[in-house]
Amino acid sequence: MKSFLDKITMTAVPYLGYLFIRFLEKTMRISYVNFENIWKDWQDNKKCVLAFWHGRLMMMPLMYKGNGITVLVSQHKDGELVSRTMKRFNIDSVRGSSTRGWFGGVKGLLKDARKGRDLAITPDGPKGPRYKAQIGIINIAKNTGLPIFPIAFSASKKKL
Repeated sequence: MKSFLDKITMTAVPYLGYLFIRFLEKTMRISYVNFENIWKDWQDNKKCVLAFWHGRLMMMPLMYKGNGITVLVSQHKDGELVSRTMKRFNIDSVRGSSTRGWFGGVKGLLKDARKGRDLAITPDGPKGPRYKAQIGIINIAKNTGLPIFPIAFSASKKKL
């Protein structure tokens, strides 16, 4: 019975997550602040590493306007849900984190960078410490030669 529920969960949750993010997108007025440099780089087909805090993951698919990106996602079960949700936004993923499968994750990112893809990483990771970047993103940028662009998403209540 558990495997049947797992299959339903792994199919339904990413789809519902995708619909929910798209619904939120339609109900918000989105402003991009200080994105001029990265948009210019994307128009010039330059690649980069996007860095965003782990707690800001949900709306990140709306931020990307480049031509192909691969995101590093945890190997845990919740990472599979994230990976499948991102796929609905045409965002590829490689699996690994600082605590499990890090070598495979780094290897996958480097491979995709050689293919000319942008990369996305949460430098504080799921285990934290929260809002403290770990050395992994620096090593990825150093090995690929790609610049790091920190990005964030914030929301506030509509002012009446």
